[in-house]
Amino acid sequence: MWGYSGGAIATVFAAELATQYATELSFAGAAIGGVVPNMTVVIHNINSSPFTGNIPAGLVGVTNQYEDASAFLLSSLKESGPYNRTGFFKVKEYTILESWAAFAGQDIFEYFVNGIGVMYAPVMLKVLRSNTVMGYHGTPQMPMFVHQGVRDKFSDISLTDALVERYCGIGVRVRYERNSVGGHIAEITNGPPRVQAWLAGVLEGTGEVEEGCDVRNVTVAIVDVPDF
Repeated sequence: MWGYSGGAIATVFAAELATQYATELSFAGAAIGGVVPNMTVVIHNINSSPFTGNIPAGLVGVTNQYEDASAFLLSSLKESGPYNRTGFFKVKEYTILESWAAFAGQDIFEYFVNGIGVMYAPVMLKVLRSNTVMGYHGTPQMPMFVHQGVRDKFSDISLTDALVERYCGIGVRVRYERNSVGGHIAEITNGPPRVQAWLAGVLEGTGEVEEGCDVRNVTVAIVDVPDF
């Protein structure tokens, strides 16, 4: 398995939950990059940025499977004014690029009657904690490759450091590469050659697989662009 950013969420949850739902499957390895161990932190970090559009997309998506949370989100939005319910839910019609353009630079909490308080309502906390916090849903049994740019402004690298430390503490085999160059956007380009080499090794049985944890500080500078 391999996922980056939002894709890393799916990969991590699949890896953590595999022993509960997919015991018949054998995984050679899992690679994750641009890791977002706690989505609530990401929401605060990217609010009022060019990527604010990720927030309504994420909130609508994560609450969609929970009737109470979905109803709460709807009831929490302003009905009128420049930032209102209708504008917020237009995200359902957008591609991610359209969402970025529509919400760029906005304070997403202006759409809510109680502002930032919407994030701390019990119904929202329950959904966010159970669906977007990594490291607490099971122990990955396959070796893992983790990579992140140290200047990641979407998700603080300290959170990924803590996730890896937690995995190491419960016996997960991890190679973790902290790239001194770039952040979330740059690592989209800087990461794949290393991931592909590692995945090829574990799939073909020719690569080095850690018995424990191997944390490496690397410098890979295919590109070096700011996050925002």
